[in-house]
Amino acid sequence: MQKAVSYVRVSSKEQHEQGYSPDAQKRLLYEFARSNGFNIVEEFEDAETAKQTGRTAFTAILAYVREHGIKHILVEKTDRLHRNFVDYVKVEDLIKECDVTVYLVKEGTSLGRNAKSSDKFMHGIRTLMAKNFIDNLSEETRKGMDEKVAHGEYPSKAPLGYLNVQDPITKKNIVAVDHKNRALIEAMFTLYGTGNHSLQSLIDELECKELTGNLPNGRKLNKTTTDHILRNPFYIGHFQWNKEIHKGAHEAIIDSDTWQRVQDVLNGKREKQNYPAQHNVIPFPFKGVFTCGECQRSITAEIKKGKYIYYRCTKYQTDCTQQAVKQEMILEEAEEKILTPLSTISDNGIAYVVEALKQSLEEKRGWHNTAYEAMLAEKTRLKNRLDRMYEDRLDEKVTEEFYETKRKEYTDRLTELDTKIAKHDRADINYHDFGLRILELAKNAKNLMKIATPQEQQELLKFLLSNSTLKDGKPDFSLKKPFLQIAKRSPLGERSAWGD
Repeated sequence: MQKAVSYVRVSSKEQHEQGYSPDAQKRLLYEFARSNGFNIVEEFEDAETAKQTGRTAFTAILAYVREHGIKHILVEKTDRLHRNFVDYVKVEDLIKECDVTVYLVKEGTSLGRNAKSSDKFMHGIRTLMAKNFIDNLSEETRKGMDEKVAHGEYPSKAPLGYLNVQDPITKKNIVAVDHKNRALIEAMFTLYGTGNHSLQSLIDELECKELTGNLPNGRKLNKTTTDHILRNPFYIGHFQWNKEIHKGAHEAIIDSDTWQRVQDVLNGKREKQNYPAQHNVIPFPFKGVFTCGECQRSITAEIKKGKYIYYRCTKYQTDCTQQAVKQEMILEEAEEKILTPLSTISDNGIAYVVEALKQSLEEKRGWHNTAYEAMLAEKTRLKNRLDRMYEDRLDEKVTEEFYETKRKEYTDRLTELDTKIAKHDRADINYHDFGLRILELAKNAKNLMKIATPQEQQELLKFLLSNSTLKDGKPDFSLKKPFLQIAKRSPLGERSAWGD
């Protein structure tokens, strides 16, 4: 039997705890292995969101396959394997360099060196759609966090001296004072505010007074951490979020006078300097699109003689030899190499992309509906329980105190479920809209680029491009999947040219 490894990923900690996703994936992969002559020699599982790269098991499986010469990876489907373009590139590199084949069991396809171009095309669409779906869910999460901030609730991990706990009455997550470390924080500000301590002597004094014994996970104070604590407005009842200071709902440990006295000491009792406004905030179409092809530093933009826009390498800590490039030249290259090919997509090509989007939608429904239907079922159960509880209260089968406790418990959970269901509904709508945008952008990219503002041009280019470089006065554009396949096939009128 041929050796293979399996990879399972669950989309959240909650999903992992409920246990309905990992086991189902494992059963599917083992059945596939038995039916196709594979022996799974190692299992890898992640219980993370994958919005960011760096998943433990994902990184481990890439290393394991390279080290042990494994040629086959079994995974349920595209969105289980990766949901961002960085991971996509890592998998592609593994396939090319190690002759590995990835089997997407539920999708009935495989990706290897000799995979059909149509399979690669479909895979690119699934990657793009999966990334958009999680982006929309993340956007809804951010909205929820912003709403908490508006009510003075800190939506992240509380700093030293505070704890993230659940309110015993409302059951909401709140920030409360950590009484085990309150004395440490109070002494830290009081002692440093005298002006008689350096950061290191302050730490030594706190340790001498045996105030550091309750630090979490046996951590020790250092100068960087101590400086950060002393500058943090959290301790006077405020917090910073998205570079803005907000009034918090949590209890202040330090009074404003003490906190300001500490800031004066930290800043050497100097008046704040008037820093100039940040430079280079004008939106340039290609800013943030390229990296330098020679030294991999960022490419920035600048205006010369009040009207000419140039792009150049920042040359940060390098001896890079690249010269500045005029925007007009880059625009001409962009029109010739990416915008015109995308805009000349044939009718047959459009039909094929539509077919691919429909298939992607059906695949999404399979995994999305499981979680969605589970929430709806729980909502129905809770409503039925509330009705029965109400009847029991009318018949005096339960006490009023018991009824009120349970009623609040159920209604709080119903509110939470309604919020989650609304997020998934919004993500569904955005998923459909996003699919249509693929076609609209492909067909109208050239015209949009001509009529758009510089900021809109920048957004359009960042949506179309990924990992593009600028070297020796020439841009090297790298289109995201599936736009790369659309650009390659756009002039081809034969249906077979899109499906081979």
